[in-house]
Amino acid sequence: MIEVAVIAPNRFYREGLALILRNIGGFHVIAAVSRPEEIAPLSAVRGVILFDVVDSGDGLGAVGSLAARNPGLPIVVLGVSEDEVDIIAYAEMGAAGYLTREQPIAELGRTIESAATGELRCSPRVAAALSHRVAELTAELRPGGPLEPLSRREAEITELLEQGLSNQEISRRLCIALPTVKNHVHHILDKLGLRARAEAASRARRQRLNHSALIRSNNGVRANRAETALHRADARGGPVSAPS
Repeated sequence: MIEVAVIAPNRFYREGLALILRNIGGFHVIAAVSRPEEIAPLSAVRGVILFDVVDSGDGLGAVGSLAARNPGLPIVVLGVSEDEVDIIAYAEMGAAGYLTREQPIAELGRTIESAATGELRCSPRVAAALSHRVAELTAELRPGGPLEPLSRREAEITELLEQGLSNQEISRRLCIALPTVKNHVHHILDKLGLRARAEAASRARRQRLNHSALIRSNNGVRANRAETALHRADARGGPVSAPS
């Protein structure tokens, strides 16, 4: 029996998903909530989080934060686009599986089961894109790769992001203009190769590293996540085809 927690802002949708899983059999829906913060701890052995990112706002940041709070717990994202770039971005943030907006409901149970056993259901096209992404990140990690360090002010703001401060709160804390804070945050994300401020905060919170080490390890973490996703796709001797 696989424990499943459903996260979806739309009540009708999340209760419908819970009902479908109960009817499929083999799944125990232990929660159906609207926000990630409402999720109670799950079993790290057979638990899976089913997360609808369509109406979640910053889906990537939310998945990153959820993965940071629940290390080792598979997260299956629902409603991603069919673009390989988006799928890979979620894999880098820690997603263990996905269902695009066009995939049939029949894939739901199989995708959750694969995620629970450490495998990734994906099309050959997505598997190829993951392989290409791993090669790109590996190349970036080689000596002499382009790494741009954070400035002292950017490092200071990264610490405040980790503490959960908003741009306005950072502006007041450091006595600098709000547009200046926004520019710094943009530069931080650009230098670290991240997509959302939540990524920078969760990364710093997880690793507890000094800022130079944080920068050096950034590409390595992303490479490991992409490579893990690729290994899941190969777990059955090759990628498992799913509609794409």
